[in-house]
Amino acid sequence: MSEFQYASPFERLIARIIDKVVITLPIYLWFGFHGNQKIIETIAGGILLASIVLLNVLWNGQTVGKKVMKIRIHSYQDKKLHMGHYLLREFAFTLYPVYLLTHPVIKTSWLFWMLSTIVLILMYGRGLHDFAARTMVVKTQANTVPLNKES
Repeated sequence: MSEFQYASPFERLIARIIDKVVITLPIYLWFGFHGNQKIIETIAGGILLASIVLLNVLWNGQTVGKKVMKIRIHSYQDKKLHMGHYLLREFAFTLYPVYLLTHPVIKTSWLFWMLSTIVLILMYGRGLHDFAARTMVVKTQANTVPLNKES
């Protein structure tokens, strides 16, 4: 894995924020901010999930935010990533739907999940969702070999 330089937590965070704003802001503008917030958040979350997976598949591991930050998702095992990898990765990352955060056990579990992900990204460059999908997020300009090469 020495050919690749991991994306920093800051780059990953900014890319996620850009994706969330670019994809969900039009949904909130369309439905308005005064409707049933749980329904709007559920719709926005579903569209965000589908959009991120689709963009990753179409753009070889990149979304709008990742393109802006010059980072991409790459297989940790140098295999070609497919929709299942991206879907598993996003499901593992979005394990904390807002409408489920009402029960104390779920809130505590979510807090543990997010803290674990943050610590793992800081220590190893990969979060729980990366480990689950066997992926890593790398800088595109630092790569010396083509990404997503066939195994």
